[in-house]
Amino acid sequence: MAVNRRNKVQVVQPSLVVWYKYGQFRRNRFCNRFWRAVPNVWTVNSNDTFEKFTENPTVSEADLKLWQNNKTGVFANSIANNVGWVRFPNDSSVLSNQEDPAAGPHTAHFELLISNGLSIPPFPTAGNFLSITTVLLTPTSRGSVTINSSDPFAAPLIDPNMLSTEFDVAGLIESIRSVRRFVSAPAWDGYIATSVTNATTDAELEAFVRSTTSTLFHPVGTAAMSAKDAGYGVVDPDLRVKGVDGLRIVDASVLPFLPAAHTQAAVYVFAERASDLIKVFWKI
Repeated sequence: MAVNRRNKVQVVQPSLVVWYKYGQFRRNRFCNRFWRAVPNVWTVNSNDTFEKFTENPTVSEADLKLWQNNKTGVFANSIANNVGWVRFPNDSSVLSNQEDPAAGPHTAHFELLISNGLSIPPFPTAGNFLSITTVLLTPTSRGSVTINSSDPFAAPLIDPNMLSTEFDVAGLIESIRSVRRFVSAPAWDGYIATSVTNATTDAELEAFVRSTTSTLFHPVGTAAMSAKDAGYGVVDPDLRVKGVDGLRIVDASVLPFLPAAHTQAAVYVFAERASDLIKVFWKI
C-alpha cells in the first residue's frame, strides 16, 4: 500500500483491523410498508390518479415518450411530492413505557409520504387509489452487517432485525391510526371512498404491520462514531478509524442514530466538517 504524505510516497504493509462491534449498530428507517414503512391505501372517487397510466399501456407509453423527448409530464414528477412530519403527543401510550427516542421535544416520530395512486408494482387492473405511506423515523430496533467469508468479494450477512422492539411495532400502529384520523377530515369528503385495509384492533393492526412493513432504506451506523476513549464504535469524532493511521470514514455509516429526516442533508453537514478536518491536518 502506498500512502502519499505531502508528495512523499511511503510504502507500508497492509494491515487488518477487526472491530467486534463493526456492523452491529445498523439502523433502518421504518414505514408501514419498505426506513420501516407501511402502505395505507384508500379507493378514491377520481380517475385522475397514477392508475390513469399504470392501468393503460398506451397512455403509459405516451407519457414515457413525453418525458424522454422533453423531460415533462407525469414521469418528471415524484411518486410522493407531498410529505408530512408528525410527532406523537407527549401523553401517547407509545411513549408511556420507555424514554422518548426522538432527538428533541419537537422532533417528529414518523413521516407521511402521500402518493396520488399506487406507486409500487404489481399494479391493479382497475380502480383508483390514494396511498399514504407512514414511515417510522425513530426506530429502536438495531440490525447488523457482518462478515460471512474471508473472501472480500463475498456478500456480507445483513440482518435488518426489523420490528424487534415493542416501540417500533407500537409506533407504526399509532402512525396508521394517525393517518386515518388525517383522512377523516372534512376536506376529504366525497373524494375518499373506502379503505383497502380493514384492520382495526391492536392485534389486527400488529398483524398488518408485521406482514406489510418494509424498509425505506436510509441505513446508518455500521461504522458508528463514539468518543475517542470508548471501547466501542468504529470511528472517533474526527471520523478517524480507531486503531488505523490515515483512514477516515465519511458517509452515513458513522451516524450512531438516525436523524429524524432523510439522511442526505446530515451527510452533507459532516462531510463539510470532514473536509475542514482533513485540510487542517494537512495544513492545506
